[in-house]
Amino acid sequence: MKKYQIKRRIKIALDTLRVNDNYLLKNDVSERSIAHRLALYLENTFGKEFNVDCEYNKDIEQVSGGKKIMILEDIWRECHRSINSNEDIIEDADILIEKSVIPDIIVHKRGRNDKNLIAIEIKKSSSRVNENYDFEKLKAYTSIENNLHYEYGIFIKFYVNQNRYMEPKIIYFQKGKQID
Repeated sequence: MKKYQIKRRIKIALDTLRVNDNYLLKNDVSERSIAHRLALYLENTFGKEFNVDCEYNKDIEQVSGGKKIMILEDIWRECHRSINSNEDIIEDADILIEKSVIPDIIVHKRGRNDKNLIAIEIKKSSSRVNENYDFEKLKAYTSIENNLHYEYGIFIKFYVNQNRYMEPKIIYFQKGKQID
């Protein structure tokens, strides 16, 4: 599927969320609730060709069954400093560590890794968690080195507690890099 087709379908799902579920954004309801509603609308836009799942934690190529990524330890620690601000960054920047991950929403074909179309990470503007970790996960989901085979990664930041609806911030990833 081409990028413009995906962008169009994402926009339709986001517009539907805005019309039907703006209450969730205005009232700063949990990220999982927002992800669930968005996944329902994505399911409508992607039709029968793909499955849309929230918090899907399986990878058929892993013995353990769970999704794992390799990430540089210093990047992982830097992304988590906002939570544990007293931790120091390690000196050796070449240490790769394996981390279990669960994307917020995925568009894929269940039981196959050759049809992993999109991994989506969602963040609310009220979150205290650094969004850089989401960026690193999306790079890893789309990188050939991590073998998760997602064609695209999408970061969506929802602005909550606003009197007026604000368009979400959307960033796309492909082949381990941020794209336009």
